Amino acid sequence: MPRLSLCMIVKNEESFLPGCLESVKDVVDEIILVDTGSTDKTVEIAHSYGAKVFFLEWKNDFSIARNESIKHATGDWILVLDADERLNPGQKEKIRKYLNLSFDGLYVRILNTDKDGKTSIAEYPRLFRKKSGVKFERKIHEQISPSILKVGGKFAKTDITITHLGYAQDDETMRKKYERNLQILLEEFQENPNDAYTCYHIGITKILMQEKEEGIKFLEKAISIPKEISNLGDSLRAQIYNILGRYEIQIGNISQALEYFVKSSKLAPVQVSSYYQAGLVYMRKSNFTLAKNFFEKALKNLHSVLRGKTLDIAFENLFEPEEINFKLGICYFKEGNLNKVKEHLLKFISSEQLYTEFIDFLVEEYKNGNKNAIQLIRYISGVKPSFYIFKVLSGISQVEGDLEMAVNNLKLALQFKDDDEIRYNLGVCLAGLSKFNEAIDVLKWFGTREDSRFFYDAIKLLALLYLGAGEFQNALSCYELMLKHNPTDELIKARINSIAHKLTIPS
Repeated sequence: MPRLSLCMIVKNEESFLPGCLESVKDVVDEIILVDTGSTDKTVEIAHSYGAKVFFLEWKNDFSIARNESIKHATGDWILVLDADERLNPGQKEKIRKYLNLSFDGLYVRILNTDKDGKTSIAEYPRLFRKKSGVKFERKIHEQISPSILKVGGKFAKTDITITHLGYAQDDETMRKKYERNLQILLEEFQENPNDAYTCYHIGITKILMQEKEEGIKFLEKAISIPKEISNLGDSLRAQIYNILGRYEIQIGNISQALEYFVKSSKLAPVQVSSYYQAGLVYMRKSNFTLAKNFFEKALKNLHSVLRGKTLDIAFENLFEPEEINFKLGICYFKEGNLNKVKEHLLKFISSEQLYTEFIDFLVEEYKNGNKNAIQLIRYISGVKPSFYIFKVLSGISQVEGDLEMAVNNLKLALQFKDDDEIRYNLGVCLAGLSKFNEAIDVLKWFGTREDSRFFYDAIKLLALLYLGAGEFQNALSCYELMLKHNPTDELIKARINSIAHKLTIPS
């Protein structure tokens, strides 16, 4: 059985290191840790996990430190992790299986989580055979692949997964990290200004530092270097085209954006971003047929990736399937294909946000005269009844003058939540149907809700209902409440005097 060494470089990682080492302690045969100047409990934590710790002065070069860690490894294979990474559960058997195959470098999936909880996927060779001549290159964003290729090594992509937590840190921590990285990158750029890989990373770093225009310039420079002399593979070039495409959308160059997305998809057919973004562009152009086609391709690829198929692109933002199904629902609705709308609706309806957004979309379509919207809203009310959808249906019924239907929907809404607006509208509709006693029963509740924004209108209507029913004392109480809120209103004072006079005259 091949032996596996974990090789790490660290500095002041006491908060992240325990989680990392805990995730691999039963997977690797040894832990090699090179410390570049920790002043916290990093070294103590490493020793508690049985790590062999070596010390190295930091030389502003990640490859030097990485190669120092490899030098001390005694295993047949090397696993490289950073302290803010964790080997996901259930990976041990996968790793052991791959180590027995005839490859020299293994790509794994890095699942990045940012502070907003969004996930992206990148694939890097984090497992490789320890061989003479195999070493890391570059001062930052160091690579092992070139040296493996130089010694005739072969690569394979795997379904091994690692979670990276480093992007989920606070803004100040990330700013310092980007500034450090940028300084090293600019040093490399000074040495070789036509190195496409360096230009790419400078561009990405500047975008992350909110220097978008400068970042885009470096990405454009990276992609402009002829492919024959460029050190960018198709996967990175595809990623750059996606970033440039999104930027062109922001500045209003829709045609150029589409051109970039098409280029990206040709370089990396198994991805989601280019198809999804192109779909969004065609939606903006109201070409829902083309938009639908791109979204369908995005969804197909996303399902393939989620089932374990490897990506053709270097870095992929993971979209939720529900989000793409939501967009497809809109496209099929615009095409008038309600059966397909229902099919996709069932795949995103569990998301409360998308459920609400889709109802809002249908309401706007109804306002614009699309009668299919009402049919679909009613269908949704049967599939997933809620306070919101019955509130919407009651509003539509009132607009169309169907007060009986409005009352039914308002009562259904109240079963989900006792809401002032719904209660007031129910009282109004019942009054409109001459169901005065029912209306009174609904509206008298507002007598104890003086803080409600519907209080005054509800009490005003209630007073009129009481007058119509000959309940003058109750009507008087309503007007007295109204006067409390409008003490200078002469009409209310006159009505109070009139009712009081009626009450003092014997019947």
